Amino acid sequence: MKTIICFIDDSDFEHDLIHTEIAPCSAEFDFVSAYDFEEARRLLGSKGPALFLLDLWGQDAEISAPCITKKEELLSRLEGFPTLDEVYQGLEDMEGDQTNVYLKRLFSIVNSWRNLFEEVCGRAGQNRKYGLYNLTQARLFYPGVPAVFYTRKSLFSDAVAMFRARADGLFLKPTGGNDEETKKLTREYAPQLLDDLKRTILSAQA
Repeated sequence: MKTIICFIDDSDFEHDLIHTEIAPCSAEFDFVSAYDFEEARRLLGSKGPALFLLDLWGQDAEISAPCITKKEELLSRLEGFPTLDEVYQGLEDMEGDQTNVYLKRLFSIVNSWRNLFEEVCGRAGQNRKYGLYNLTQARLFYPGVPAVFYTRKSLFSDAVAMFRARADGLFLKPTGGNDEETKKLTREYAPQLLDDLKRTILSAQA
């Protein structure tokens, strides 16, 4: 009998990646995939999974009117972001730890985008509550079964939240410039992901 991995994600595309690009690379795992925890319990029935593979970001049902932020608003917000000119201003003549100052200035641009991204996702109804809820339920109904996150959109703040919730691991979904490239990258990454999941399962059983 194959070892069961329960995959929970709210995206059709991600389910397709699991079954067409990842599952065929494994002779020992059987993937049970669901869109939420309640469906996962129904599909599992009396079967016990060896691991939960969870997406983090999903649609928040409590957000009553999700919306796409208008391009004009984003352009307006970008005008207030730090610029590369500001990053390099006076840098060559600066005494002291020039590298650290440079990196802090450059990170200020990254941080501005990061904060904006999280805000825009929130308006669209997407946040980490989806995955953290599924983790909580997995812990409640399947104590002792490891649960890891497999995510693409996560930010550093999400990683902090995941480990505060005592997730057993975090893996990043490969991301290409389009769907076909993402499929290719996922296929190439599959053996490593499967090996990491196997090690997580064995570690939990030790």
